[in-house]
Amino acid sequence: MAKEFKTIDELVALLESRGVKTNDGTKRALEKESYYAVVNGCKTPFLNRKAMTNSSDDVYLNGVEFDWIYDLFLFDRELRNITFKYLVEAEALFRNAVVYAFCKAHQGHTDYLDRSNFCEPEKTLMAKAAKISPKEHWNKNMPVLMEVLNGKLNLDKRQRPFVHHYLNQYGVVPLWVLSNDLTFGNMVHFYQLMQRSDQQRACTIIAKATDRNKQGDHKTLSPRNLLRSANILVDFRNLCAHDERLYCAKFDNDGYSAMVVALANLIGTDGVHALANDLASLLAKYNGRLHYVSIESLLGVMGFQVAGGPES
Repeated sequence: MAKEFKTIDELVALLESRGVKTNDGTKRALEKESYYAVVNGCKTPFLNRKAMTNSSDDVYLNGVEFDWIYDLFLFDRELRNITFKYLVEAEALFRNAVVYAFCKAHQGHTDYLDRSNFCEPEKTLMAKAAKISPKEHWNKNMPVLMEVLNGKLNLDKRQRPFVHHYLNQYGVVPLWVLSNDLTFGNMVHFYQLMQRSDQQRACTIIAKATDRNKQGDHKTLSPRNLLRSANILVDFRNLCAHDERLYCAKFDNDGYSAMVVALANLIGTDGVHALANDLASLLAKYNGRLHYVSIESLLGVMGFQVAGGPES
């Protein structure tokens, strides 16, 4: 049964009835933020799991204060803001590399609308753990990709100003223009269906842009590795964009630390070091403010192994 609507005062009373200490700021916080996002989203580390085996309601650890839960919520929001900055940088490089690699080989302004310029069905690039065959993926996703691309050019639909301008001015919209109206996910599907030589070219562009060899990483960035990285980054990028909980999020068992590994392929060592510094500053800011949640346990949930702390 769906839960009934509760006023802010009733929500504060509910927290107090469950042993959570509130204060004058609790009501103001819940007026600004969703109770569901703050409490339901961040309460888990503060719950008494043992006591809850005999209770149908939440039971909190002794002495828990609402401010501790709210600080975890604020930590996660700042973590999203920091992470999103690097995800946008990675998305931009991926987008540019894919577009350049494709257009270098297929230079007609509408070549991206011709299925013959993409891979053959049986040669579709697939993840190692894919549950369908390359041909099945192609048959399912190629029509979808073509529908998306052609849909962006449909004069009957609302268009972005730059797309509308190119159609009116030139009658065509080249891929390097249209790509700005495609999502990160669209671009990953586009890349997955490209010919292998074009995918290799995109990998080379990215490796060069991130100084991969100069940074001591002599392992080649393979098309499949780039596909895996991009798929992970799309999931985390969308999560951040929709203001969802990040620090403990997982997609197919890939948590925050796996996202950082994927990110390294598209922002390079220097970018990862900058992210690490930003994370260190954020963790220092909240050190001691989360009480039952130590920095070590927080890093463990994020998937990082810390000496003396929990493992992922």
